[in-house]
Amino acid sequence: MNFVYKKIEKQDKEQLLKLIDIVLGSLENTEYFIPYEPWEIESMFDEKNYAPLYGAYDKDKLVRNGAIICFARYACRL
Repeated sequence: MNFVYKKIEKQDKEQLLKLIDIVLGSLENTEYFIPYEPWEIESMFDEKNYAPLYGAYDKDKLVRNGAIICFARYACRL
């Protein structure tokens, strides 16, 4: 597979939700997992106040995701 890594845009929200469902459905033990609230899903696309969300795409299908978390005290630079 050749993945393309790029920022996940708002139009890919449904793919992101499906990917989260797949991952959560695959967890052996969900006892320690706190589900996302609707506002948390929306905040994933708020780059002004939160870290940008990136994903790996196989063709046009989102197959992985992640975010770079940066705290102001560490003065992160991308």
